[in-house]
Amino acid sequence: MLRVSYWNYSGKPVIGTLIVDVKLAPELSAIFHELYRHKFLIDRMDPVEDFAGDDVRSMEANNTSAFNCRDITGQKGKFSNHSWGRAIDINPLTNPYVKGARVLPEAGRAYLDRTIAHPGSILAGSLVVKLFAKYGWTWGGSWPDRQDYQHFEKKL
Repeated sequence: MLRVSYWNYSGKPVIGTLIVDVKLAPELSAIFHELYRHKFLIDRMDPVEDFAGDDVRSMEANNTSAFNCRDITGQKGKFSNHSWGRAIDINPLTNPYVKGARVLPEAGRAYLDRTIAHPGSILAGSLVVKLFAKYGWTWGGSWPDRQDYQHFEKKL
């Protein structure tokens, strides 16, 4: 359980909780320390258990989370890296998952224009993308077959 400070959408400092692989905790702590220092906004950060493990409910609440034992989106029976705490979704409403006409969460359609920087947006070349890349994480926003703008993962 990693406790990190972040700035919420009201511009207030808050402490949130991420459940992550213990081997990744030090670097995630460093990444979130830098995001905090640069006042990157995060809407909320609660364990997905607060949403009864329901990824859709967590995304609809724009909740930043890591561990969730679940399938890869659209790949039934294949575990996601979230299942081992090796992936994190940041502001998933503001940074939706997009594959063809499918957008998750559905209300994320309002944020599909990636040339507009909304509070908590993760855009190509942004500080968030650069920080995670510095530590060897992959950003879902750069995948060729789909864009998962909220998603960062690291293979161990």
